[in-house]
Amino acid sequence: MKCRMCGFEFDENALENRGCASCGKHSNCNQIHCPNCGFANSPELDEEFEFINKLKERFRKRRSAN
Repeated sequence: MKCRMCGFEFDENALENRGCASCGKHSNCNQIHCPNCGFANSPELDEEFEFINKLKERFRKRRSAN
């Protein structure tokens, strides 16, 4: 995973305290805190951003083809 705040890349599966220990939300916390800066990254947002970036790339390709 790449932190959206500082850009640090880390393996979210290798973290001991994935989320709840860092943010104080002890129930239903699915955010992953960056070990470098502590920013709470949401895995769901990563999927949405990836989808948006793919759409942007398609539109760029269409514009450049025309």
